[in-house]
Amino acid sequence: MRIKLSFAFILLSFVLGACSTVKEVPIVSDGNFRPSSTPADSIVAQMPDYRTTLSTVKGKGKAIVSEPGNSQRVTLYFSSNRRQSLITAKNSVGIEGGQMLTDGDSLLIFNKVDNYARKISIETGNLQSINRLASINLLDILNFSINKNAVEAVFENKESFLLQLTSGAKVYVGKDKTVVRQINQPASSGLPYSRILYDAYRTNEGLSLPRRITIFSADKSSKIALLIQSLKVNPELGELTIDLPDDIKMYRQ
Repeated sequence: MRIKLSFAFILLSFVLGACSTVKEVPIVSDGNFRPSSTPADSIVAQMPDYRTTLSTVKGKGKAIVSEPGNSQRVTLYFSSNRRQSLITAKNSVGIEGGQMLTDGDSLLIFNKVDNYARKISIETGNLQSINRLASINLLDILNFSINKNAVEAVFENKESFLLQLTSGAKVYVGKDKTVVRQINQPASSGLPYSRILYDAYRTNEGLSLPRRITIFSADKSSKIALLIQSLKVNPELGELTIDLPDDIKMYRQ
């Protein structure tokens, strides 16, 4: 199942600083899985599905962005609804380096250090490396939901179910709490990520959501390890905007 492309997960290279360690989420191996007799609809029915009950989020997190030859640590402040997402990136001493706003079609980046703004079309823009992860909606990441008709086959081992989707994706669901632990996407998916790992689920306002998330880029060379430190669900959000100075240089691509 394709995740809606809209969340601005670009991290600015100039926003550096020490932060608490973001632990690596364990990867689920395909080993020891066997065909399961458990019906797909039974598993899907037990999985949290908040597509109609989770409409907005607001919070703070620390992230480590790893690319070939480069590793960055940032603090992120985010607000997101089903249409837009706004991120503010700060270093360890609270200096704001930039803001990012997406509406699903375009991405607006305000670089406060070099004092310029850039608007990029998500569909046609030249998003490279970690920037390709800029298009994943946070609400869809926090609660990856599937339809039972999208499940082609079910496998299991002692700890997890493996749902093979008609799209070629693999969704690993823990047997203990029936929550998503891992998503693997095939190279043919066209999505900006190859794998997402989930851990440290907590109940917030009756919703079970992960606090540790690791996202691997489509080419598997880059990743973002995010530790969510605070999260408000369904808060009242005003219009999500970036207040650009009148004299700001605007670039488009």
